[in-house]
This record gives sequence, structure tokens and C-alpha cells, in this order.
Amino acid sequence: MHAQKSVLKQQLQNIWNDDDRKEILTKGFSFLSIRMAGLLAGYLFTYLITVNFGASVFGLLSLCFSIFLFLGILGRTGVDINLVKQYAEEKNFSDKGLFYRVALKSFILATVLSVLLIIFKDVLVIALFKKPELQPYILWTALAIPFWTLTLVCAGLLRARKKNKWFAFLNIPGRFTMALIALLIFFLIEDAPIIVIKAHFYGVMFLGLLAFIRCILLLEGITFRSEVNSWKFLKESIPMMLSSSILVVLGWMDTFVLGIYESGDQIGIYNVAIKIAGLASFTFLAINSILAPKLAEMYSGRNLNSFASLIRFSALLNGALSIVIVIGILVFHDWLLKIFGPEFSAGDTVLFILCFGQLITALTGSVGVILQMTGHQVVYQNIMIIALIVNVILNFVLIPLYGPIGAAIATISSIFCWNVIGAIYIKVKLNINSYFNPFN
Repeated sequence: MHAQKSVLKQQLQNIWNDDDRKEILTKGFSFLSIRMAGLLAGYLFTYLITVNFGASVFGLLSLCFSIFLFLGILGRTGVDINLVKQYAEEKNFSDKGLFYRVALKSFILATVLSVLLIIFKDVLVIALFKKPELQPYILWTALAIPFWTLTLVCAGLLRARKKNKWFAFLNIPGRFTMALIALLIFFLIEDAPIIVIKAHFYGVMFLGLLAFIRCILLLEGITFRSEVNSWKFLKESIPMMLSSSILVVLGWMDTFVLGIYESGDQIGIYNVAIKIAGLASFTFLAINSILAPKLAEMYSGRNLNSFASLIRFSALLNGALSIVIVIGILVFHDWLLKIFGPEFSAGDTVLFILCFGQLITALTGSVGVILQMTGHQVVYQNIMIIALIVNVILNFVLIPLYGPIGAAIATISSIFCWNVIGAIYIKVKLNINSYFNPFN
């Protein structure tokens, strides 16, 4: 027994003495803390909507979010991810004008997409979803898209410069924290359902401006002078944009297709189950926030032993924590669902299925980050296309037959597809185990 304790103590000391592993643990915990605060804001935002307006309004809001996130991805054209690769290397940081050039182009493109959404909103609302009550929500959804694009482009720069607390906040936590504050203010003024999407717009707008100001301070001013061709940089970003857009489509295709076949309350119940299952991705996102720039730096410097070691460590840590979280969700599922109202207990089967999908993601490791930070973004894109095809086909086949349960099955099937194929490719081509292996 004493010998086992000594071995364990030595292993913990080795982890803590390794600067890269120590950074993942310490900064990952900071990321997790911020995400936790954001989770509370997101849950309270959802809770206030479901309690005051019911599952149907939350379902309409979820449909708007699916459109909002997809067009936001198209607007930034993968720039946020490419900025991580560009500015993770210290030698590139002196070229500060590149950031402003690509940020401006992304904002303009996102604005064009917003205008097109407003112009064609009737086709979407009436012809496709057959939900005329969705129409007033579309305008506020469209207005938020350029500011969300700006937020995540800024987050890419901050992530590259290892400003991980800011990167953590500017993603989902910041969006829902600001939206929650706006919603509470709106409750003092009016109580119409439309305030939920108005609050989201004002929250995203403020977040985008805050993110941009933080980047100005980091870069010590504004300049558009750059030695890098920004159009070429955008072209190099497109494969990353395609992979990211496919990932968003995969995440929201179920909601989108449910919007065609199901009522607003069914969409609302399904999306509450998604939010609860998303608890299992907390550690995954926390670890990836630190992992991406470190992997890019190690791989470009050909420090392959440390590169492989860090991947193994992150897979072990993430897998173990995710298993614990999923078990907790399954044990307390009924209580978690009923927080939002008794009608949401109908989502228990959906929640179980989605938790299994989250577990697959955790156990196969940081597949997307590894492929994108090692120059295999086109391969990752192709894997995601295969997963998207599987997802779309299954959603349109299963949702008309089984409703939300069919959507959940389609989702985890595509998750299994891209993660397992990606893990196998990384093993074969890079000779690295990205997956959870407690015996390695």
C-alpha cells in the first residue's frame, strides 16, 4: 500500500512539474470556472423564458439560434481558427494589421448575410417552418449576426495569445451572461415574448464591442498595415470554416428539422435536454481552449514527443472527468429536467441518448483540434462532410417517425461517425492515440 501511494505521489509530482500539463490543469480550471458561471447564466436565461413563456417560445428561440449560429460561422469564414495558428507563433504577433483587416472583412460579410436573411425571412418562416409566429424573431436574429462574428474573431486572437479567460468568456458564457442581464432589464419594461430575442441581440452587440475593445488594448492600437495578404489568409481559412460550419450544422440540424415537423413546445423540450447533456462537454471545451495553441506551437517546432505526451494526458483527464459528469446527469436527470417545468420531464429518453453522444466525444479525444492544428484541416473537413451526410439523412428519416427521439439518434450517430473516423486517422497517420486509454 505504501509503495502504491509513493508511485501515485510521484506521478502527481511529474504532472505538476511538466509546464504544459500544469498549464492545462490550472488554466483549464480557470476556463471551467468561467464556463460554470456562464452555465448558470445560460440556465437562468432558459429558466426565465420557460417559466414565463413556456416551452413553445423557447422552441422558437432555439430555431432562431440555429439560424444565428450557422450564418455566424459563414460570416467569419474560419478566420477565428486560422488566427490561432497565425498568432500562436511569437514571430507573427508583430504583424497586427492582419487582424484588423480580416476582422473588418468578416464583419462586412456577416452584415451582408444578415441583410439576405431579412429579405428572405418569409420563405424561411412561412414556406419552410410554417410558423408565422416566428417572423418578428428573425429581424432581431439577423441584427445580432455581425456582432457575434466580431466576437468570435476577437476570441480567436485572444486564444492565440493565451488569454484563455477572455476566450472562455467570449464564447457561450459571455453571450448568455449579457443576454440574461438584458432580459432582466426588459422584464422591468414589458412582458411580451419578443423580449427574449431582443435581449439576445443587445447582449451579443455589447459582447462584440467589449471583445473588440479588448483586442485593441492587446494590440496597443489600430493599424491596417500588414505584410500578409489578408485575402490569401481568408482563402486559407475556408477549409476551417467549412469544418466549423459543418460542426454547427451537425449541432443544430436536429433543431432545424424538428422546426419543420414538430411544434414549438417539442422543440423547446428537446433543446432543454441538449443544454443539460451539454454539461458533459465542459471539461472537453476547457481542455481544448488551452490545448489548441500549445499543439500548434509544438507541431510547428517539431517537438513531437511533447506533442504526443500532451495529447495522451489531455485525453486521460478529459475522459475521466466526462464519465463522472455523465453519471451525475443520469442519476439526477428527473430533477434537472423538472427545474424548467413539469412538461420538460418528457425529455428524459432524449437526454439519455444525448449523454451517450457526449461520452463518445469525450472518449475519442480532441480529434478536431489535433487535425486542424497539424495542417490536416482538409481531412477533418472531409470527415465532417461524411458525418453531415449521415446526420441530414437520419434527421429527415427518423424525425417524422419518432420526433425528438429520432433527432437524438441522428445526432449521436453523426457524432460517432466523425469522432471515431478522426481518431483512427490520427492513429494511422500521426501514430498518436487521441482517445481515452487509462492503461496507456
